[in-house]
Amino acid sequence: MLNRPTEFISLDDLLYVTYTNILKDGVEIDGKRGRFKELLNYSATLTNPRVRTSMSLHRSLVQSKFAEFAWFLSKSGDRDYIKPYISAYGREEQENNRILGAYGPKIFESENGQQSQFERVIEQILERKITKHAYMCISEKVDYKVRQKKHHSPPCTIGLHFYVRESKLNVTCYMRSNDAYLGLPHDLFCFTMLQELISIRTNIPIGNYTHCATSMHIYEEHHTSAYQYLYEGKQEPIEMPKIKEFNSETLNLVSKEFGTKTSKSYMNNLDDYWKDYVLFSKSYLNGSSDFESWLDKFSNTKMREIARNSIS
Repeated sequence: MLNRPTEFISLDDLLYVTYTNILKDGVEIDGKRGRFKELLNYSATLTNPRVRTSMSLHRSLVQSKFAEFAWFLSKSGDRDYIKPYISAYGREEQENNRILGAYGPKIFESENGQQSQFERVIEQILERKITKHAYMCISEKVDYKVRQKKHHSPPCTIGLHFYVRESKLNVTCYMRSNDAYLGLPHDLFCFTMLQELISIRTNIPIGNYTHCATSMHIYEEHHTSAYQYLYEGKQEPIEMPKIKEFNSETLNLVSKEFGTKTSKSYMNNLDDYWKDYVLFSKSYLNGSSDFESWLDKFSNTKMREIARNSIS
């Protein structure tokens, strides 16, 4: 059918099929950042957005995913905030030590007295549940100037469309370009976390997450790593626990926990879900010298299992 993207129950299932198809059928392209294999007009649906982390030992990216969403919550493009978790951001286009394409300010920041896109989408859904207007714009026309430097580019994400159908909150994400090996796992994590926050604020159960990309690709330098991931085989899905509640102060404290400019802990001001979430900060996990005692701090067994299986 024309309107039925392939459906997957977990991130690992989605990655397994995506990597297999790109490596087998992808067209080779010489791009600004290097040679890659590409699938055009990619579309896939995650039917359980809480199964958003990989249980592969090879795809040990969980800490950086948790940190990237906390960076979103900081409403900041501060390079020094995210670089300790994702060093590649140090090469991205920046000004005054701020990453120009950072998503956090675009989603959560209020400008000129206007509400943030996050709050606007919530209001639109609450006012008209079946609205088709609850859309977050990530990239804008000013982002599309010609860039010659290797790592300078407009945001990969065009926008996020939130819509309620069959009494569930669904999201469709539109990407102009997506690095399937490095970017896709992070995008699915961060955008489904955002979906769950809006689900709570609107009191509408979480539905499907659909990811669309004009160019879904794997760079040549990551082909071997992608094959190693496939060699591990299929993974058992682990669902993150449900977020019970949050407010703006909660999100602010979570973002502070991942910052590296302060040693103060806000753990005691958070509920069990967010306490487990911030345990992925470098404040609590900075190396593996005391790995077992770190795991013992988790209150939720699923979060502990995600941590045990997905941190190198």
